Amino acid sequence: MARKNVKLETLAHATRILFEGKTAIGVEYIQGGVTKSSRATREVIVSGGSINSPQLLQLSGIGPASLLQGLGLPIIEANENVGRNLQDHQGINYTYKAKVPTLNQTLRPWWSKLWIGLQYIFARKGPLSISMNQGGGFFRTSQKYQRPNMQLYFQAFSTVIPKPGERPLLNPDPWPGFSIGLSNCRTSSRGSVEITSRNPLDHPRITANAFSHPDDVSEMLDAVKFVRAIASQPAMAEVIEEELLPGPKIKTDEELVGTVYHPVSTCRMGADASTSVVDSRLKVHGIQNLRVVDASVFPTLTTGNTNAPTIAVGWRGAEIILEDHP
Repeated sequence: MARKNVKLETLAHATRILFEGKTAIGVEYIQGGVTKSSRATREVIVSGGSINSPQLLQLSGIGPASLLQGLGLPIIEANENVGRNLQDHQGINYTYKAKVPTLNQTLRPWWSKLWIGLQYIFARKGPLSISMNQGGGFFRTSQKYQRPNMQLYFQAFSTVIPKPGERPLLNPDPWPGFSIGLSNCRTSSRGSVEITSRNPLDHPRITANAFSHPDDVSEMLDAVKFVRAIASQPAMAEVIEEELLPGPKIKTDEELVGTVYHPVSTCRMGADASTSVVDSRLKVHGIQNLRVVDASVFPTLTTGNTNAPTIAVGWRGAEIILEDHP
């Protein structure tokens, strides 16, 4: 931010990419209720993530032809893949009341929150210095798989009863508790992100389409039963008072499913414009001076969490841009 060639505009909502023909020349945005624009001297880089990047491309006339035509938007470049191929890890958390103290007792009281905040600020120690997931790993739900197909993670706190309108992580339960979570590594289900109007302030329609493929369903059902098997082992059973979520009454296949959020691939990378949105240099197919650099360009979902791979995309994207503009 100290660089003279960097200017950050805050509280600004990008509304569309500006074009001359099929060349991106800038971005239009709303700030303080006023519509403004910024011209690009070299190129426009979109980094809105797997939801907002395809939304902005569609609003700008790049996307499925039928969708854009139906909303009366001029088509700059028809591409059926913009907003398609939405992939995500689907999973569920099993939450237990514990017989021994957990992080709930440390993270819930206001005075304790103040203390651990000071701990982190001045010493970089305490609960805020560690991962939300204190343990984890990968496993196979069946011997038919040559590599792990499920991810497992452990949290030494629980959030069964968050306050209304509050993020659950901010308000742990008043009793000792912990969670064992899991998610499938390589999903087969595909969803989509589509704008619903020409108004850039309207939310897009996000169709997760989770568990639409039978393989995802069977994997998850096998995995959640595996978690209960882990919890029933003597080392775990002796510290568990009861299962809170989903709860021992939930036993049918239809009740044992859930979803998490690691969305990718809505502007996926590929050599063929008929199956992708950007090429290997992250340039939008058919358009000059426009790139997408975020998790939406993943060709497919990564096996584990998407944070580190997304950072890698940003790093490599910066290298590519510098190579093209020395």
